[in-house]
Amino acid sequence: MEFKVDHLGKKYGDKAALSDVSYTFNNGVYGLLGPNGAGKTTFLDMIATTTRASTGRVVYREMDVEKQLEAWHSRIGYLPQHMEFYPHFTGYEFLKYLYLLKGGQEKYPEQLDLLLTRLHLYDVRNDRIRTYSGGMKQRLGIAQAFIGKPELLLLDEPTVGLDLEERAEFKQMIREMGKGACVLLSTHIVSDVEETADQVLFMSEGRIIKSLPLSVCEEEMTREGMESLEDYYLKLAGRKLHDRTDTV
Repeated sequence: MEFKVDHLGKKYGDKAALSDVSYTFNNGVYGLLGPNGAGKTTFLDMIATTTRASTGRVVYREMDVEKQLEAWHSRIGYLPQHMEFYPHFTGYEFLKYLYLLKGGQEKYPEQLDLLLTRLHLYDVRNDRIRTYSGGMKQRLGIAQAFIGKPELLLLDEPTVGLDLEERAEFKQMIREMGKGACVLLSTHIVSDVEETADQVLFMSEGRIIKSLPLSVCEEEMTREGMESLEDYYLKLAGRKLHDRTDTV
């Protein structure tokens, strides 16, 4: 998939959450890194159309997605930072419901069982969501984002609440998805980006301040003796490496 954001901006009163962002995305995994308030969540929300742009647009097939919402939504999977659930649904009912909303046929695909298995939810698929732990709800949120094999996958803080084994499985799913789709991954866990991303977008104060292939970032980090992408970001933002009041 190819789509682009064209001079995208969002203001809340006098405060700019996103400022004149333009970028073209293709297949692959894009890691979004930046501190709290950098605009990462607003950026994903606007691409998903859950937040309206103050300026600019998201363009797919040379047309503003706001003018083709049904076609756009049928192509994306989205995990927001704070996922809402129907607590009286079972996990399986919830996935079936969203599968149908995305235009699926009445016969449920094997993909639902596969997602539940890979995300360690198959044994509790018939339990009510209100009985799920926070980590189980997070995995269910990840599962719904993958339904229908979307062309664009938007993930905001997806590994919160996952244990080491679950994170490893999730990162494998991301790498597989990035081979034939576009994945935007926003996270505070720098290692998730280091282990999955093809391209890294560094954000600060509502702007993309730099975008580089991960391999280029790693070469520059090695050359300059940096330990992680966090150090790389802090240098880009003009901060001292020992001053880590914000989490990347």
